[in-house]
Amino acid sequence: MPINKISPTSVKKLGVKPLLSDEYMMAFFKKFCDAILSRIWKFKRAKNSRYEDVDYLKVFFFSEIIGRSIHDTSEMLNAHFMRHKKGRRKIFADGRQKRVIPHQTAVNKYLRKIGLQKARKVLRECLDDQLTQALKLGLISQKVNILIDFTEHPYYGQREDNMIKGTNRQKGTKKMRHYLGFSLLSCGVHLYAGLEQVATGQSKIPIIIEFLDHLLDIGFELNYVLMDREFYRAEILDEIKGMGGNSLIPAKQYKKIKQFITEYLEGTKGRVRKYTFSSATEAKCRFFTNVYLIIKAKRGFSLQGVKRDYKSGKITLKDAYHRVFTIMTTEKPKGNTSSWASRTSLFYRKRWLIETGFSDLNRINRRWRSNHDNVCYLDMMVRMLLYNSWKMNKKLIQKPREKSHKFKPWTLFQNQDSLKEAFLTLEKKSRGVIG
Repeated sequence: MPINKISPTSVKKLGVKPLLSDEYMMAFFKKFCDAILSRIWKFKRAKNSRYEDVDYLKVFFFSEIIGRSIHDTSEMLNAHFMRHKKGRRKIFADGRQKRVIPHQTAVNKYLRKIGLQKARKVLRECLDDQLTQALKLGLISQKVNILIDFTEHPYYGQREDNMIKGTNRQKGTKKMRHYLGFSLLSCGVHLYAGLEQVATGQSKIPIIIEFLDHLLDIGFELNYVLMDREFYRAEILDEIKGMGGNSLIPAKQYKKIKQFITEYLEGTKGRVRKYTFSSATEAKCRFFTNVYLIIKAKRGFSLQGVKRDYKSGKITLKDAYHRVFTIMTTEKPKGNTSSWASRTSLFYRKRWLIETGFSDLNRINRRWRSNHDNVCYLDMMVRMLLYNSWKMNKKLIQKPREKSHKFKPWTLFQNQDSLKEAFLTLEKKSRGVIG
């Protein structure tokens, strides 16, 4: 792809030079193509093939940008470029007209050549490139917070294997694909950093540890690792502490945790307690980690209000348990214990950014229903690249105007429109189309 300066109409007046260059607008697309082509070199094209490998990837990538199916995108792009092409279109004996853009069938066939393992390596390479670029531009710092969570996508096929799990939370099906997602939060910027499809019976602990090790290898440092109750394992907390990070995770209300809550409500102990978190007694290899428990009221309640209502007899102990929860962290209290506890428990709310991020991925494009795991994985990967592009461009626009506080919010759809314009501009120039 030629390196040309582009000026999307929607951002001309913002005065942000890096955003107006395809070096930042479409560089991740070039990286995506290079990463795939370097791994499928052994699939030789037929001698009579009219299209290059990148032509298939362009249709796939553009379909993600505009949020349309590959069929609609292929027909739209073909009609768009044929309008600017001189001469009469060749008509074959069967009535088909000559195309300049590959058809949906050919694009899908090409995508299926990229296996799941290769797609995982491509995703890691592309996301790593975006993260290091964000660090280089000063959009994020070297010390980052990690958000970890699951997302599930419904499956409507007939397969019965370990990559397809059962579920009762999807409409019209009892099957799903299960993905483990990772994202970074630093300097107010939320970026996706990894994705793994989890098979039935597969342990998530080695996946998390391997991902965190990889982040350290590419030059990042861990601050907080924010997780949900699904990752309630002493081994994970112990490994994260050994990597120089601290965990934030809700504690399950086991007997000992309830005892701490009761003692706080009765006024005999404070809201922060030291606790030794260990693996199950029947585990082959047991882990012990010193953690601190922070008692926090649920949304709509205050901790002092719950304590006051319990002491006055307005609510029972069981009701009080339902109005509070506990957060577990491996970080030692800093400064004033009460203010540290409030700051730490409030920061845990940032974990919801990965949840809202998954919703934004669905706004970019609808979920694919392909029976091929690698194709759905590639779809998720490209949407993550587009999401990161939005967050990075948004930060680039806001940075020069933070002092004046006169910047307009840069929306996801504005970013998609700019990418669409940039893509078509570069494609026209590469084909020598004028106008």
